[in-house]
Amino acid sequence: MWSKLTMRLTLGIVAVGTAGLMGAAIPNYDSPDESVFVDNLERGERESLLYVWTRDADGKDSDFLAVVDVDPGSESYGEIIDRAPTGSAANEAHHFGYNTDASRIYGGGLFSNKLFIYDVESNPRDPKLIRTVDLDPTGYSGPHTLYAVPGGVLLSMLGQVGGGGPAALVKVNDAGEFLEAYPAEGSDVPKYMYDVGVKPQINRMITSSWAHPEHVKEMGGANPEDVGDEVVVWDWKNKEVLRVEHLDATPLEVRWLHGPRAHGGFINCAYGNTVWYWEDTDGDDQLEFHRVIEELPEGSVPADMRVSYDNRFLYVSLWGAGEVRQYDVSNPLQPTLVSKVDIPQPNMMSLSRDNRRLYVTNSLLSTMDGDVEFGAWMIHVGPEGMKIDENFAPDFYKFDTGPAGPHDMLLK
Repeated sequence: MWSKLTMRLTLGIVAVGTAGLMGAAIPNYDSPDESVFVDNLERGERESLLYVWTRDADGKDSDFLAVVDVDPGSESYGEIIDRAPTGSAANEAHHFGYNTDASRIYGGGLFSNKLFIYDVESNPRDPKLIRTVDLDPTGYSGPHTLYAVPGGVLLSMLGQVGGGGPAALVKVNDAGEFLEAYPAEGSDVPKYMYDVGVKPQINRMITSSWAHPEHVKEMGGANPEDVGDEVVVWDWKNKEVLRVEHLDATPLEVRWLHGPRAHGGFINCAYGNTVWYWEDTDGDDQLEFHRVIEELPEGSVPADMRVSYDNRFLYVSLWGAGEVRQYDVSNPLQPTLVSKVDIPQPNMMSLSRDNRRLYVTNSLLSTMDGDVEFGAWMIHVGPEGMKIDENFAPDFYKFDTGPAGPHDMLLK
């Protein structure tokens, strides 16, 4: 098993540009985005803008899409240069994502059950809200991950309109119009939902768990009986549930290794204070799950993870411990801690396409943030470790509406 795993991972790193194992008929999906289907972003290209999906801190004014200048040669480097409001309050701006050609951003209102669609192609420095969609007619509530797929965007929905489960994936077209939901009506799996990730080369999709919308609104589903522990393995093409794995409490981010030949990935269990690795070890698409990081102190709450595009490093934000950690995952079954930096309640992260810069925000949820001082950080990363850029300091307190909580991020 060890030699086979090492060989597969090595091939995954050096053969990123080759055809997948299922044959040349399958496109080589390998985007520098969490959705492998985004095809208008260039690997290695230096980002100039950082989009930040941001909630109004007290929920009384409009949430917004913030634009941060990240061009080091610019006079406004590290500053918020524009805002595109949602036009409504108390949405709980949480996660967002591109469509397949990265011309639009789709932002979810976790509490309002709204979808906000922004044009970021006409003028990337001045995005415009072009449509707001009410998601109640889908029957599902709590849009979390927004994942670009051919023909539209997948929304992972935390539960039902009116409360409770089961959860589902909802597909909308580029205009935000409802197309279909997975699985078919009547299924009680998945009970919970959080993230989604697809590996088309082996026809697999994985979804993870958090809590139902009403529990997230209370305290992020902090009670053990209110959160899930299930990871669901799907047939990607047919959108059928193949099996359910039970890990530790709240398995959150689905992070496949990059490249068509890399068939493994990582999931962080926030309330379990662990990180798991899955791998198709025998080439039969029967994924095996292994707990690989379990030395984290109680209450660390691993909140987000990013895998470097060469599959060398794994970055983990520990919301409860106030740390961002860098692990060497050359052997993914035995991650080795390389370095760590201190950031107050670090949450979401975004890694540059050249693997050299890691962006971090620290608003998790309005019901959980407390009195943390909001901010965004840029960390220089590499084999030698991590170092915070002291010149990068966007001000999320300067607005006439008061402080704002930065959450998810996209690079442009």
